Amino acid sequence: MLADRLLREVLDTLPDAILVVDEGGVIREANERVTSMFGWDRRELIERNVDLLVPFQHRARHAELRAEYARRPLARPMGSGMLLHGERKDGSQFPVEIALSPWQPDAGEPMVVCAVRDLSLFDRWRSMSMARVEAVEAERTRIAAELHDDIVQQMVFIKHRFTTLRNAESVFGDDDSLLELGSAIDHTIASIERICRGLTPLELKHFGLTLALKILFREYSEAGFKVRGKLVDVGRDLDLAKALALFRIVQESLSNAREHSGADEALVTMTRDADWVQVEVKDTGVGFETAAVASSGSGIGLLGMSERAAMIGGLFELRSTPGEGTRIRVRVPVAEPARAEEEL
Repeated sequence: MLADRLLREVLDTLPDAILVVDEGGVIREANERVTSMFGWDRRELIERNVDLLVPFQHRARHAELRAEYARRPLARPMGSGMLLHGERKDGSQFPVEIALSPWQPDAGEPMVVCAVRDLSLFDRWRSMSMARVEAVEAERTRIAAELHDDIVQQMVFIKHRFTTLRNAESVFGDDDSLLELGSAIDHTIASIERICRGLTPLELKHFGLTLALKILFREYSEAGFKVRGKLVDVGRDLDLAKALALFRIVQESLSNAREHSGADEALVTMTRDADWVQVEVKDTGVGFETAAVASSGSGIGLLGMSERAAMIGGLFELRSTPGEGTRIRVRVPVAEPARAEEEL
């Protein structure tokens, strides 16, 4: 296809892997950089499906995204602002940045030119990021435990002593004032327990993700932002790290929806099949241009959610359109991936 010698030399000097893919996802041409990046000989990939270079757990979804792109082909980055990965021939995975451009040859079917950049140098940054997240969660757990086991227990003791003294015949005082004081103690206990749940969802460890999310939804609804939930009970199907990551992503999504969407409610659904748990947060608010947010650097929270998903081998997807609301979807594998596929 690309017979021109000069063009071939130019493509082979580029630092990025270049793939020319047809509408069916079949690789029609590739430059030499593909070999060093993915471990496949360039000639091995010709006539094979590009999904071969996508992490195994994302291939089914990638096929859907390719079909969607074919309906609306535009020159744009793939997964703008999100963390993407490629898969090498040996099964190992690495972070990438991908740009897509539609191409219509003079003769023949439409093609897509994919430019893939290896971001492996960011692995160290990612490891530091993971360590930072783990340290923050550990500190949150410590503070929440101290508040719950110390301050809350002291407040419960004070409430018990107060009630005992109030009911004693030797105690006199304004009944309204005593009732007000008792109510203040109850409110303080409830506030501390709410802060504890905000720091770390204690219900998550003891009762699982589904109940922890229901409690989170109730707190948002009581504060004036209605959250409707359609949740399957995943029980103990997810380990604590994955359950906590999903909880934090939902928590951040709802916070963003309440603060920025202009809507007064959101819908959260959680489904599962044999291999995946999927959570989706959707609002019908003002929406936004995802590319503009990514390029402005203001989407740190979105990038953090994407990174959390990647840390547990999940797939993060954001869709938002001005005037039509925002949808955030996360898919997490239930089973632990094999060792060669853990570096997501």
